[in-house]
This record gives sequence, structure tokens and C-alpha cells, in this order.
Amino acid sequence: MQANAIRKITRRVVPLLVIGYIVSYIDRINVSFAKFGMEETFGMSATQYGFVAGIFFVGYVLAEVPSNIIMTKVGARIWLSRILVTWGIIAALTAFATSVEMVYVLRFLLGVAEAGFFPGIIVYLARWYPNAQRTKVIATVMVAIPVASVLGSPLNGWILDTFDGALGLDGWRWIFIVGGVPAVVLGVVFFFLLTESPEKAKWLDDTERAWLKQTLDAENAERAQTAPAGHLAALRDKRVIALCLAYFLLLCGAYPLAYWMPSVVKEVGHGLSSFQIGWLSAIPFLLAAVGMYITGRLVRNDRSSRPVLIALAISVVAFTVTAFALGSPLLAFTAITVATMAAQTAKPLFWAVPTAYLAGAGAASGIALINSLGNAAGFVSPYAFGWIKDASGGHTSFAIAVMILANVGALVVVGAIAVRTRARRAAAVPAP
Repeated sequence: MQANAIRKITRRVVPLLVIGYIVSYIDRINVSFAKFGMEETFGMSATQYGFVAGIFFVGYVLAEVPSNIIMTKVGARIWLSRILVTWGIIAALTAFATSVEMVYVLRFLLGVAEAGFFPGIIVYLARWYPNAQRTKVIATVMVAIPVASVLGSPLNGWILDTFDGALGLDGWRWIFIVGGVPAVVLGVVFFFLLTESPEKAKWLDDTERAWLKQTLDAENAERAQTAPAGHLAALRDKRVIALCLAYFLLLCGAYPLAYWMPSVVKEVGHGLSSFQIGWLSAIPFLLAAVGMYITGRLVRNDRSSRPVLIALAISVVAFTVTAFALGSPLLAFTAITVATMAAQTAKPLFWAVPTAYLAGAGAASGIALINSLGNAAGFVSPYAFGWIKDASGGHTSFAIAVMILANVGALVVVGAIAVRTRARRAAAVPAP
């Protein structure tokens, strides 16, 4: 009965969320291919491109917590649908920018529009899945990140090669149009197909709903004993702040991959077409998707920090090899593929920690704060990558040092959190 209920939920809920997250991530990172056209149109430098990539996250960070609080008031179905429609419209409007400054504004507004989507998904899943299944399903949904790059990279390369000049628009402008329209359509689909909560799931029978409610209520009651009570308490909680820092560092080591992968591939693989660059850029993310899916099913202890620590350690080694191997295309591509797999796999492994700790209203605001402050890395790291690349005279190896140091920092912080948590459990002292 329990397994049957989980299968039903997974069939009904997860595909919608995965498709939505794929579309959101494509709209977030397609600027990595539009970069080539914007450089010609606007004379954009690497530093300016880093700002274009990063300004998205300023709006995202500012609107994230308010967005999740609103979702708790109006419901996930309405709010997630609203997010999809508004970001799709803004993404498509970016195609008609007439200056770098206008791109800055639209990317900022895109961040505001999309804010709350991912933490909303995490909170939504916590209302459907018990602890034992949550790591697996979060890993499944977050496979959307590398899958978005797998699909988006060749798609955007094809758009650049094929649509350039169509209807008088440059190829890079079509990238934003083709990326934005599906989000609007999907927003309508979400509104009609997404089920708000298990209590409203007519496709579960009475026995399944009763078991799910009893299980989730018991787990929420257990978490509530040590979790911050309410929105404000969660925002001030020391462990939540520590998790914010850990996630920030983790993402500092991962985000440049999404925004600079095509540029790195173009640098090490001379004479490649946009379509070839797109396919090669997709390979590391394809393998990362496989790694995330398999890892999510292998992890059995939902509260252990060991899996994320192992993933971070592997990424440190692989990024270091990449930085010293840029002159050897095959070795550099192999190393950055391993680094991508490790950095992407660390994300869902990380989210098992806060979802096993936070409960009630504090879960919505706490998870939103961790995600929003963590995603400030989306501004800092791509911009730092571009600035270092310009300042060093185009040396990508110096820019990769940003990711190495960030992963080392994430390793240290997550390790410290793990040690302190184990000590508190051993002493039977509630977490703050």
C-alpha cells in the first residue's frame, strides 16, 4: 500500500515538476549561447557578460523569501503557475533588447519573476513525500539541471546556426523567444494539472491518503521539536544561516559551468561550429544527470552529510586537473566532465539536510532563505569568472580557481556542520 501510494504520487507529481524545472533552467542559462551574438551586437566584454549572467540572481535573491511566503498563503498550484507565465514573458522580451543595459534590466526582472520556483518545489515535495523517499525524489527532480543543459546546449547551438536572420532577427534573439514561449504554455498546464495537496488527491484512495497523512504528520511533529517555529525564527536560526553559507559556496563551484561551459569548449576545441560546441557542452551534463539519478537511489541515510562531502572532494580534484590541462583538449574535457558530474550531484545530496531539519511555516521561509542566499553565487561566481578572465589576459585556468576555492570552502563548512550535528546527537542536545 505504501509503495503503491508513492508510485502514484511520483507518476502524477514528479513529471510536471521536472519539465517545469528543465524549462526554467534552460531560460536561465541560454544566455551562455546568446553571449556569442551579444558580443557582436553590443561589443560586450567578458566582464559585462559575467554581469549579465549574474544580475539575474540579484532579483532572484531579493524576491525569493517573499515569493515562498506568498506561496504558503495562495497555494502552490496558483503560485507556481504564475511564476512560469511571468518568467516566460520576460525571457521572450529579452530578444528585443537594444543595449547591454536593457539586457541587465530584463535579466534582473527574470530573476524576480522566477524567484520561489525551486524552493517552492522543495516545500511542495516535502508535503507529499516522507523522509525515506525525499532524497530520491529531490535527486530525480534536480536531474532537470543537467538535462536542461543536455537539451538546451544543442538546441541553442542549432538555433544560432539555423534561425540567424529569420524575420530579420539575429540568432541570439531567437534563443530567448524559443526559450520563453514554453514557460508560458507550461504555466497554464500547471494550473490545471497540479494537485495542491494529498488531501485533494482524488487519485489516491482513502487508505493511501490516511497512511500518508499519518506518516507526514508524525515526521513534521518530530522535526517541529527542534526546528525554528515560524518564518521569522527560521530566518534567524543559526543552523539555517550555516546552511546558507554552505549552499552559497557549493553553487559558487557549480554555476560557472552552466554559463561558461560553451566558452571553455570553444577555447579547447578550435574551429568547432556552434552546433558542435552545443553537443560537446551537453556531454558533461548528460553524464551528470545519470550520476545524480543513480546517486539518489544509492543514498540510504537521508541525514548523512558523507555523500555530499565525497562529491565535493571529487569536484575539487577534477577542477584542479582541468585548470592545469587546458592545453590538452582530451584531458581537459575529461576532467571538466568529472567535475561537472560531482558538482551537480552535490546539489540534491545537500538538500536532504535542510528538508530533514525544517518543518511547518519555517520550512517555507528557511528553505527559501537557504536557496536565495545560496543562489547569490549565481551572481558572484560567473561575474568573478569573467572578471578574472579579463584581468588575467584571457587565462581560463585562473578563473577556474574560483570554482576550486569555492568547493574547498563548501567542503569545510559542510564538514563542520556534520561534525557539530553528530556531537549534538551524541549528547542528545536539540539542534538550535
